[in-house]
Amino acid sequence: MSDELRRLPEDDAPTDFRPAAGVREELTRLGVAFSSLLGNRLELARLEYIEAHRQTTKQLVLLILTAALFGVAFIAANVLLVVWFWDTPYRIEVLLWMVGVYFVFGMLMLWRLAVMRKRASKPFSATLAEFEKDRQWLATGLSAKARPATPEKAERDGG
Repeated sequence: MSDELRRLPEDDAPTDFRPAAGVREELTRLGVAFSSLLGNRLELARLEYIEAHRQTTKQLVLLILTAALFGVAFIAANVLLVVWFWDTPYRIEVLLWMVGVYFVFGMLMLWRLAVMRKRASKPFSATLAEFEKDRQWLATGLSAKARPATPEKAERDGG
């Protein structure tokens, strides 16, 4: 047999093997991964802060409108008591309607505020959940090379 037929494919493989990465390279990679992880968590906290700020602003506006409408209803009720003794019955009917309408609007605003508060998520819940996942992952002894991507990140990345 010829030498060409006796040669195995492994014989063509390069023979310059690189040693495994040293401690310094591994620490560098760990530092980069940690800083990336921390940056992602801080960005998530920033986004949650913005959302909490928007929710608080909406609730504050509703609270101010509610207070204003109840204030108008209270003033109208007081005017109604003064006018109650006047001779014209139409004034009383108009003021009764005003008190009723403002009161109903005030109650609707309070109801809407209660619904918003029930539906609002706990501030920074997603950030705390991610930190808990990171803690559990680190507690397992870093068994995997990389932490599995969350479904939200996979969707954002197009995967």
